[in-house]
Amino acid sequence: MYNIIDVREFLCARLDCPEDKLAPFVDYLKEQQGKMLRASSLLLSGKLAGKLNPVHIKLAAVVEMVHAATLLHDDVIDDGSKRRFRATANNLWGANFAVLLGDYLLSKAFEIVATIQRSDISLLFAQMAQTICRGEMLQNAFGGDFSVTIEQYIEIISKKTAVFFADCCRLGAMACGADKNICERLYESGMNFGICFQIADDLVDICGSEEKTGKTVGRDFKSKILTMPIVYAISKLSPAAKNELMLLLDSDRPDTGKILAALRAAKSIEYTESRIEYYRQKALDQIASFGNLPAEEELKNLVLSATTVQL
Repeated sequence: MYNIIDVREFLCARLDCPEDKLAPFVDYLKEQQGKMLRASSLLLSGKLAGKLNPVHIKLAAVVEMVHAATLLHDDVIDDGSKRRFRATANNLWGANFAVLLGDYLLSKAFEIVATIQRSDISLLFAQMAQTICRGEMLQNAFGGDFSVTIEQYIEIISKKTAVFFADCCRLGAMACGADKNICERLYESGMNFGICFQIADDLVDICGSEEKTGKTVGRDFKSKILTMPIVYAISKLSPAAKNELMLLLDSDRPDTGKILAALRAAKSIEYTESRIEYYRQKALDQIASFGNLPAEEELKNLVLSATTVQL
């Protein structure tokens, strides 16, 4: 039976490069493997749709490479200093090298995709990469725009985060040769999982601590990124309170304590938690529609553990 350990082993083997001088940087990439949520989503979706095979291991490694590359680039954009309780690549070696490491991962990922020799899978990866980039560009284009609506926020995170989870679930089914209906059902469950995951992550960025999360928090404030708690508060506060919150957010050194007080006054934290539960339950219900299979329970547990916020 193939599992996440096989993915880790395949990933580490494929990351090696012939230049000894680059070994420390490759070792850093190997050691930065996280919870592998996307790879796990892919494998468990494959188990729901049919039987796992060697292609699943390749695809699971690819999605983790792509994800790791996006994190390297995100840390440069956000000037993050810590991730997974360790210094970020840009903190250790500068932005230029961090971007190059991300590019190296992407090149490795697409080399592996080419070896699979399936045009439908290659096309899906290309389209997914474009959608993620559009989502990131939208997020930056809307940075500091206090007219952003909840609907626009959901559109942004659907593109920049949720589509990745959705396509991982769909890839798991595609690699089994599952029919279109099963692929689409898993895609939808992955989409709701991904939306829930990003809302939860955005809430942690506001209310969490570096000691618990292992990464730099408060980066959304500094980057002028408006997430659900902020967007909702702006829509509910009185004109005077809204203007005060916008001034706080527009500051070069946002006062996190005062911002949190404004969000709590607007009951924004409670609203955000309710939306996390809404999208989580949608994902769980869609997974349950496959019947009482062992993989169903595993995938449900993955969704629950990945989206439960401990503040």
